[in-house]
Amino acid sequence: MEHTLTIKKVIAGGKGLATLADGMVVMVAGVLPGETVTVCETKVHRGFMEAGLVRIEAASPERVVPPCPYYGSCGGCDLQHGSYPAQLRIKAGILRESLERARLELPPEQPTLPSPRPFGYRSRVRLHLDRAGRLGFHATASNTVVPIRRCLLAVDPINRVIAALADHGWSRQLAERIAAIELIHSPADDRVVLVLQPRPGQRASLAADLTASLRPLADEVILETPGRRPDLVPPVPLSQSFTLLGRTYRLAWDHRCFFQVNSEQNPRLIALALDCLPPSPSSTVLDLFCGMGNFSIPLAMRGMAVTGVEHNGRSIRWAKENSRANGLTARFLAADVEQQLQALVAAQARFDAVLLDPPRQGLGKDAALLPLLHPAHILSVSCDPATLARDLAVIVKGGYRLTRLVPVDMFPQTHHLESVALLERI
Repeated sequence: MEHTLTIKKVIAGGKGLATLADGMVVMVAGVLPGETVTVCETKVHRGFMEAGLVRIEAASPERVVPPCPYYGSCGGCDLQHGSYPAQLRIKAGILRESLERARLELPPEQPTLPSPRPFGYRSRVRLHLDRAGRLGFHATASNTVVPIRRCLLAVDPINRVIAALADHGWSRQLAERIAAIELIHSPADDRVVLVLQPRPGQRASLAADLTASLRPLADEVILETPGRRPDLVPPVPLSQSFTLLGRTYRLAWDHRCFFQVNSEQNPRLIALALDCLPPSPSSTVLDLFCGMGNFSIPLAMRGMAVTGVEHNGRSIRWAKENSRANGLTARFLAADVEQQLQALVAAQARFDAVLLDPPRQGLGKDAALLPLLHPAHILSVSCDPATLARDLAVIVKGGYRLTRLVPVDMFPQTHHLESVALLERI
């Protein structure tokens, strides 16, 4: 059945929301706020309906022609049909609505911090390879691979490798042995690492011939051999240079460490975080989920006494090396963040500030422990508005108020967004 309706807004997940005359909520992809569209029912749930876009009756002035030839079939992007300013407004609205649902008192609205590059920004891309030799991304809500030769979101060095894999028949040659290919760009030295992820049951003896034959395509080739301990895989160093606080420094990590994939936006995210915390050289700061020191190192450069906690031991080894290389004395612990946080509270530890950059699932119930460390400021860097809202609601109950909220666009052309939230003790 078809319906003609007007899109009220775009919600978390990137779909547009509208309502029928009887109040039924309708969600449809590929639309913009204010557009009148005709849709067709695809699935009816209790309380809402999913629909597919049939045609646009009245387009938004913010609608643009998506430049990617795979848009609509590839599941990687969902906002390319909107102008970049429209995308930034949509993301700001998603963030604030998520926090409003948690009944949080919000500070004055701030615009989304735009990415320096709306395209060509990703320094890490994971492609799937099916047995037919198709190399690309999964289609929306499907395991079907959409073959690509270029991704408009990836940096040029990565795209050169993707094109070489496609043009020289490598995807067909690897199809029976390799399930996925990850490409990682090192910003400081412009190197590309190609990581092969084999299908189950492949022999370890495949490593030598595969890596040798693919070396002309990338600077480093790694085969993640099944059954081999991750800590025995030789690390391939990656690095990025920064200029912050009037000083140039470099951070290093390897291919098994987390790092922000938008390398040009990351320094702006760091600068925003530093701007939120008062510059007090005598301050003690706890950096939870610190990774390889993305925030810890510049905080320590400011003269703060930093303790970083991260469960990934490889990341902690790089954090320590980054601290030494930059002449700093930050302290880093390889530990489960939640368990370490509980131990710190049990020891009645205190910090002047806490910074956390958790994975998508957030901190959860342990967010209630942060106020027990008595920090004057808590700064949350989040990649998921829903879990951020949940965690902030818990922290606020512990005697804090939200004083600053800034959406940050780390992932243009998609509904994903980062945000920085500052809480101050009441």
